[in-house]
Amino acid sequence: MFINKHLRKCALDLLICTTYLVSRLTIPGLKNQTQTIRAAKRDVSHPLTLSRSHDSWPEKQSPNHQSRQRGRLSPSHPLTSHLFFWLLALPFFACGQPTYTANDVVPPYNEKFGYGANVGYFPPHYYDMELATLAHGSPDGKVPGMGVTTIRPGLFEHFLDYWGYDIRKQHFQYYDSIGLQNVVAIIGFPGETNRDPAFYCPGERSELFKNLYEPIWDNGENGTPVNDNNPYALYCWKAATTYKGLIRIWEVWNEPDIDNGNAWKEPGMPGNWWENAPEPCETKLKSPAYFYVRLLRISYEVIKSVDPEAFIAVGGLGWPSYLDVVCRYSDNPFDGTISADYPLKGGAYFDVMSFHSYPHLDNSLREWSNDINNFRYYRHSDRAVDGIWRLMDKFDAVLKTHGYNNTIYPTKHWICTEFNLPRRAFGEYMGSEESQVNFLIKSLVTAQMRKVLQMHVYALSDEKPASEANNEFSFMGLFENLNNIVPFNGKPNSVAWAMKTTEELLGTARYDPVRTDRLNLPDNIRGAAFRSDLGQYTYVLWAVTNLDNDETAHATYTFPPELNVQYMEARLWNYGKSRVGQLVNARQLQLSGSPVFLRETLVGNNFPRKPTFRPNPVTSGIAVYEFWMFEDSFANIELYDSSGKLLQVIADNEQLLEGPQARFIQMSHYPPGIYFIKLSTPFSNDTLKFVKQGN
Repeated sequence: MFINKHLRKCALDLLICTTYLVSRLTIPGLKNQTQTIRAAKRDVSHPLTLSRSHDSWPEKQSPNHQSRQRGRLSPSHPLTSHLFFWLLALPFFACGQPTYTANDVVPPYNEKFGYGANVGYFPPHYYDMELATLAHGSPDGKVPGMGVTTIRPGLFEHFLDYWGYDIRKQHFQYYDSIGLQNVVAIIGFPGETNRDPAFYCPGERSELFKNLYEPIWDNGENGTPVNDNNPYALYCWKAATTYKGLIRIWEVWNEPDIDNGNAWKEPGMPGNWWENAPEPCETKLKSPAYFYVRLLRISYEVIKSVDPEAFIAVGGLGWPSYLDVVCRYSDNPFDGTISADYPLKGGAYFDVMSFHSYPHLDNSLREWSNDINNFRYYRHSDRAVDGIWRLMDKFDAVLKTHGYNNTIYPTKHWICTEFNLPRRAFGEYMGSEESQVNFLIKSLVTAQMRKVLQMHVYALSDEKPASEANNEFSFMGLFENLNNIVPFNGKPNSVAWAMKTTEELLGTARYDPVRTDRLNLPDNIRGAAFRSDLGQYTYVLWAVTNLDNDETAHATYTFPPELNVQYMEARLWNYGKSRVGQLVNARQLQLSGSPVFLRETLVGNNFPRKPTFRPNPVTSGIAVYEFWMFEDSFANIELYDSSGKLLQVIADNEQLLEGPQARFIQMSHYPPGIYFIKLSTPFSNDTLKFVKQGN
């Protein structure tokens, strides 16, 4: 009865939808369009008989607990833009099972850039909704948020099987309601009942699901279209059915390529993964490498049968050689070769390339030198950012080698689901608040230049309190450790304000490559132009760092005359907290290694001709000193305390142009009291008194 009703509905829906779409083929320019649709062979594989033995499974953890081991397509888009996708997806909508793969089509993604975070798990006060609120902010504004617009929670089988599949639905609905969009969910991780009992690696039990090679589909005997004897297929179907529309990207496992030493090896080296499949003992999955391709295939077929607008991603890879394994082999359990039952290689079963990057760990910041018989180090933010994109380029080269170049097969979308630098150094690893802040902003800016869809910082909170920290991952949080902190009293680190500032100033804009090219930036300056929907430009510029363990850099930049930009309002990395901007002349921008956000502004008649200091009194953070240069001239600006002691030289015989000028003054580290700021030029001397209150 179930199957007959299903087929009747399938035929009727297919007839109605096909008639509608064919009628749209009369759109000018599309009359002669034809496409070849490859149909992936329906899974008809048989169970694989393997030796079995048993072991214990660790205690269940929160769905957001992630080990630190390397560990709605919108219908508003014009039909003409996505016709190929909808024609391919049509049998999917009508009949359930997929008739295409990622070798045929990758759905379009047209959302704004995602400022993401790995939220973690911090009982007893911070659970899913509290963490989401802390990251994004509350609708009433009482919790301001730190610029996070998407997150990456876990939706693990062991948790859902124990508590019920809808246990977290209200949490995901809450994410959507407060504005956390295009959520990435990590899937996998079976409970004891559904875990494979086999020991493919002697002494270490498989981490995967049992019965992966049972058929994926059946005739609906148990009320579901999938084979209930395949626990992973059933898990994917239940999760996709329950959370449809609340999860945009389904990430299959987390860091399945954690290895025991062969992943880094180049071709020709013994045991390398470019020419050999990893042995079961070599990866965290403790299973044959082809089994991960099987996971991708089941995920792709089942999840897209429920939600064709969803995306399937590989699980946060760190090694290009493992991506080559995925793209080189099929899910054939014996040797990964192509056969009638296993017709495609792994690249056919994912839309999104998800990767992780920690440049301080992957040799991005050092090079071997025969001259000194040791490493030369380049531990600064620009070199670290370059490390992310060198890794991405290596992954991209693998994909292109296997035909994912928009000629043979469609290209993949990209997300980076873990990245960061520590704010405190451990051993030879770099670490400082300044380098972490600079690295975060530069990564978020250049990611959009590289067409990366989302960047997920690791992590929302420090893993441990500073007193208990024993490695650099304890100093990567947007917030200090949240254990035993009452909501919402978490203390933001500097990097959190950098995240908030970047999202606040760029979140409604898109990268503009044409405008960026017109900036004609020299080699010692980097940056980009972003354009809002209303046509307003925001520029992010910085001087390139190049010294080891040093974020110091200086450069002067002049906006091209043809852009007709005269004055800019400059905002620093902590604008989200300070709310202080500085007026700068577009003909004379002084840049440092810290990115500055610039927007064009007009100077009205109310700009002070006499020096002013605001706010006065200043309570904490950054204040701004404004003054007018009546002609081009050299100037000195100095800060004194009430005793006349020189505290800071703000400008040292600096050449300034005629017109309005402003300088940021960082007052947070000075005690309360009376201060004086002095401006000296060849033509005048002005001293201004102001007061610092509080700490």
